[in-house]
Amino acid sequence: MTQAARAVRHAGLHALHHLTVFAGICAFPFVLLSRQVGIRLPIGGVVARIHDAYDAAVDAAEAATESERGDEADAETER
Repeated sequence: MTQAARAVRHAGLHALHHLTVFAGICAFPFVLLSRQVGIRLPIGGVVARIHDAYDAAVDAAEAATESERGDEADAETER
């Protein structure tokens, strides 16, 4: 995967993560009302899954960056 593709994926997951958190905050009053009525909405699970995907993408990006730095250092020592 190219650096540009990784950056686009990372930015997309970042935006999706923040949009779901925002949706959860906006939906909070409705969630409280629905719980009083006896209906449970799975918003927390959705936010948790997107948060996990975002964390995995960040970890993968950091690993790729470290790998690229190692490749650059190897190339310099070969010179």
